[in-house]
Amino acid sequence: MKTYSCYSLFFGIFLLTLSSVHSQNIITDGDFSLTTEIPSYFEGAPPANIWWTWQDHNVIAKASIVNQQLYYQISSSGNQTFAVQLIQLGFPLEPLHSYKLSFDVKADSNRTFGVFLGENWGNWTSLTGADNYTQNATTEWQNINIEFDVYTVFPEHKLSFDFGKINTNVYLDNVSLKDLGVIKETTFAELNSSNKDINNPGYRPESMLDREFIDSYKESKLIIYPTIIRTPSTTTWSGSLSDEFTQNLNSVEHLNLGVRKEKLDPGELKGQAQYQFFQNDMERLGSEIKEKKENKDFFIIPEILFEPQREGTLFVFGIHLFILNHEGENAFSFLLNSHHPLFVEAKLYAYNPDENDIEALKQRSLEVAAQAFLLMLEQSNAQLN
Repeated sequence: MKTYSCYSLFFGIFLLTLSSVHSQNIITDGDFSLTTEIPSYFEGAPPANIWWTWQDHNVIAKASIVNQQLYYQISSSGNQTFAVQLIQLGFPLEPLHSYKLSFDVKADSNRTFGVFLGENWGNWTSLTGADNYTQNATTEWQNINIEFDVYTVFPEHKLSFDFGKINTNVYLDNVSLKDLGVIKETTFAELNSSNKDINNPGYRPESMLDREFIDSYKESKLIIYPTIIRTPSTTTWSGSLSDEFTQNLNSVEHLNLGVRKEKLDPGELKGQAQYQFFQNDMERLGSEIKEKKENKDFFIIPEILFEPQREGTLFVFGIHLFILNHEGENAFSFLLNSHHPLFVEAKLYAYNPDENDIEALKQRSLEVAAQAFLLMLEQSNAQLN
């Protein structure tokens, strides 16, 4: 009995310790109980793990602590939301973990403000996402929670509350950032189901064959070629990525899909912008399909475009899904980039990436392409009906 009790006590302490690790606030003095003044820096390197402000040169504002709450008095807020910032730097994050940012906020009158959590300097990459930047404050205290996944981490992270552009005083309290643990694995079907409300899955130029494809794709034979991976100077192919793409589609909708191992070569990357890359590659791939004279219905060729690394970060520039008929004509092709929510939510970037990071970017890119394809089919069917 004593042994069991000791074991139970040990196990309970272990669970409590594990829980406290994940529930510990990563932000220093989030309740403003220890901070007595808020220094302001315009140039130079402020210390880590303290609250401080950055204000543009034309701003008149002052942050102070009143009753263990942050009070930001703003008389002249500048011309940009980021012109008035309350900042903390230096907190650590773990890759492949989920986090929750939480805080209480109110203002003297209803107003919007910005919240940024991400890379300090470099590309100022947001980890919380652009769709979580603009928040609303009312005259009553309210709690705001932002949950987000981190796939890559940076040398230094920044949390800022941006109060520029509106001359309204703001109050802040109970700022916390908590590690929720390793990102929960989800199936493609679950991922696809969670994004049904997105009304702009990608850009699809009009095609004379749209209606024919929509009417016939469920009974048609769809041949998927190896995925093309492009940088400004290199082109490679991956059959395994197309295999995963095929499996993802089949997990949601039963289609007559076939996979080819033969590569299609789009040639040299030509153009000055993504749409030119898209059109030029589609024309070249269409010519190859036409030359084959295959008696198949439609052909699908995924393509991923990478940028050169910027400040140590590798970004996916764009995603193309070419869907062509046996004559090589555009049937239902489309592109995605940072203007599309599915693309942004997938966080298609990695800092100082190794081979595993790059492979993960490719896999997430094709998950985005598959989701966009299924959403476009669903939305097109709804419009026609």
